[in-house]
Amino acid sequence: MRLCTECHWDGWDRIVDIYPERSDKLPEYINDPDNYKVIILEKGSLEISGEGRTRVVKAPALIGLSQKDVLDYKILQGIKVCILFFNPTVIREEFTYERIDSGEFERAWGTSIYQDYMLIKYATLSTNTCDHVIELPLNGLKRLKDLFTSAEKELHGQKDGFWPCRSRSYLMELLYYILYSFIAVTPAKEETPLQDDFSAITEYLNEHIDEQISVETITKKFAINKNKLNDLFMKQASMTCHDYLLTLRMDLAKVMLTNTELPINEIASRVGYPDAGYFAKIFKHVTGKTPSLYRSDK
Repeated sequence: MRLCTECHWDGWDRIVDIYPERSDKLPEYINDPDNYKVIILEKGSLEISGEGRTRVVKAPALIGLSQKDVLDYKILQGIKVCILFFNPTVIREEFTYERIDSGEFERAWGTSIYQDYMLIKYATLSTNTCDHVIELPLNGLKRLKDLFTSAEKELHGQKDGFWPCRSRSYLMELLYYILYSFIAVTPAKEETPLQDDFSAITEYLNEHIDEQISVETITKKFAINKNKLNDLFMKQASMTCHDYLLTLRMDLAKVMLTNTELPINEIASRVGYPDAGYFAKIFKHVTGKTPSLYRSDK
C-alpha cells in the first residue's frame, strides 16, 4: 500500500507522498516501512514499549517515527489521533533514506541543506520509540492540529495548481514548529525559572509566527519589561527577542523559498509579513538577496 495523495484533476498524474489520516485508532499500517509518521494524540492514552522499556503516553502528545521504527503499543483509554505519513523526499529529492542514514548531508552539502535536513531528523534522535514522544501544551496541540488540518485541506481539496506545494509547505512548517518549539530549545532537565520563561516565550513565538508580533506584544503577554526580556534572550539564545523572532521567520521563509514554488507574497504572509514588499526588504537586509534571487540560487 502506497501512502500518498493522488491528484484528482483531469489530465494531471501528480502524486504527493503525504497521506493524512484522522482516526480513533492506530491503523494496521502504522509501522509502514516506507514512510515517516507524525502522530498527534489529541485524546486518550497509550502504553508504548521499546528496548525493554515501557512508557505511558497521555494526550495531548506527539509521537515521531522514522521508517525503521516499530511502534509496539497498547491502547489504555480510547484515543483520537491525527497522523501524517510522509516520505522525506517530498521535502527535497535529495532526502533519500540511504543519504539520511549515512549522514551524507552535512559532509556533502554543508550547513544550508543540512539545516533543511534537520527538519526531518526529529524522528531519528533515538533508536528507542519511548524517546520519540513529546508532551504537548494545549496551545502546542492546537498549533499542530491547525497545521495538520491545513495540509489535509490542500491534499483533499486541491483547489488550485499550488496544492502540491502548499501541502508540502504545511508539512515543512509543522516539522519546523516541532523542531524549534520542542527539540532545539528544550531546557535542561533541571529547569530554572529563566529557562521556563524562555521556553514559554519561544513556544509562543513559534505558535504565532504568522501574526504581526512585536516586542511590545511579548512584554504585555508575559508581563515583562523590554530590558528584562532582552536580558533573558541574551542569556539563553545570545540574541535579543526581536532578533530571535526575525531569525525564526527568515529561516522558515528560506525553507519555503528553497523547497516550494509558492508565490512570494503567500510565503511572506505565512511568516508574519502581510506586506510582501516589506518582507522582501527585510529578507534582503538579513540574507543579502531578494527572495526571488535566493530562490533562483537554490
